[in-house]
Parts: sequence; C-alpha cells; structure tokens
Amino acid sequence: MKYCRYCGNELFDEAVMCPKCGCMVQGAIMEQSSNGFAIAGFVLSFFGGILGIVFSAIGLTKSKYLNGKGKGLSIAGVIIGSVVMLAGIITIAFI
Repeated sequence: MKYCRYCGNELFDEAVMCPKCGCMVQGAIMEQSSNGFAIAGFVLSFFGGILGIVFSAIGLTKSKYLNGKGKGLSIAGVIIGSVVMLAGIITIAFI
C-alpha cells in the first residue's frame, strides 16, 4: 500500500488519483495534452471580459494539476479580460 503525499490517505498500488482529495498520485501516468479552460479564457478575454476572467481563473486553478500547462495563458487572460472590462466601464461612463 502507498499513501497520498497531500492528505495521507491510504491508496491502492494501482491508484492514479487519491479518492479523498482528488490529487494525482506521484508517478502516475495520466497526462492531458492541454488546458482547455486556459485557452478558452484567453480567447474570451478579448471579447467578453467577465467570461474571459472566469474561464482563465478556472484554467489557472486547473494548471496546478497539469504541471503548469496553461498557466501563462490563464494569467494573460485574467489581465486582458480585466483591461477589456475596465475599458468598457470607462466607455459607458463617458457616454
């Protein structure tokens, strides 16, 4: 038997994910090729500020479990979404 390095839960030898905390077991081979939320958040940040921020925030959280995949896109999406939203608020205020 082995134990989860995050929560200490006892795991089966063939486990790839901890059933208690949901973290990946060290050495497990289960890799995702991309972070879809980070990509969607980045693209949406140019068109819909709030949606871009939300998707980018989810992508940033998800990047922790994907070895940092999509972290840069998520951060860029949050920044760009914030700027677009701020520009929209300023535009509405002056009209």
